[in-house]
Amino acid sequence: MKKLLLALLVVGLAACNDSDAGNSDTAATQNQAASSDNRTLAESRLQQVYGPHVSVEAATLIANGQILEVILEGGPAIYMTPDASHLIYRDELIAIDGPQAVNITQQRMNPRRAESLAAVVDSDTVLFPAKGEQKALINVFTDIDCGYCQKLHQEIPRINELGITVRYLAYPRSGIQDPQTGRPTQSFQKINYVWCQDDRKTAMSEMKNTQRELNSLSRQLRAGDAAVQTRVNELQNTLVSNMKAGAACQEPIAVQYQLGQKLGVNGTPAIIVDDGRLFPGYMPAEELARELGVL
Repeated sequence: MKKLLLALLVVGLAACNDSDAGNSDTAATQNQAASSDNRTLAESRLQQVYGPHVSVEAATLIANGQILEVILEGGPAIYMTPDASHLIYRDELIAIDGPQAVNITQQRMNPRRAESLAAVVDSDTVLFPAKGEQKALINVFTDIDCGYCQKLHQEIPRINELGITVRYLAYPRSGIQDPQTGRPTQSFQKINYVWCQDDRKTAMSEMKNTQRELNSLSRQLRAGDAAVQTRVNELQNTLVSNMKAGAACQEPIAVQYQLGQKLGVNGTPAIIVDDGRLFPGYMPAEELARELGVL
């Protein structure tokens, strides 16, 4: 009798194990199918916006099914909603609307930016007014050292001719103080000098042109052209003299730098139009005018 009971128990255990294996195989098959469906869905949505070159390696629901983790072929992981209609990229929420990518984060920031910049009075900026009728206004967070800021400044006459007023706000890209020494950064000192002058427009042009020429000659000097050394020294002395001249002057540079950070500025030039839209980086005059509906 004991042998019979033992045999039945072994058969029963075997039956249970076979059933569990069958259930496990079924669950694995279902998970693989779901993963394949998620991958196909994510890839299809991303390709609508970013093109057929986008390839998804895997897509898995995580966080109790609330987030779709998408692993790109040869790229990083990105995170989407389970229906792949939205994604998070660089801490910003993007909606996929057919072939369009709509930045929800930026859209929600626009009214805040518009309101904050409307509160900045012209006397706290460096103003380059439009020639004739003003058709548009842009706020530009700028820096003296930034090469693309210098390039944009070369186009100010054309921008003004197109009826666009430019209001410069200060955004020293190295910050206000050196974190190691606690002293003012050179970026701060250079742009602070501009705001300390009675004629800020002229000072802005002079500082940016001086820095632009110095950058160009310094590259030549590093390439072995010793003939430019004298001019490099002259330009460096000019900048040092100007930075010292503005040392005792207190202008709203730190306030504008903090405002830029609050409004999502993380580089220069940063162009913000009066409705709050942000255009990061350099943009040629005609292209800018088209974006603003001037051309």
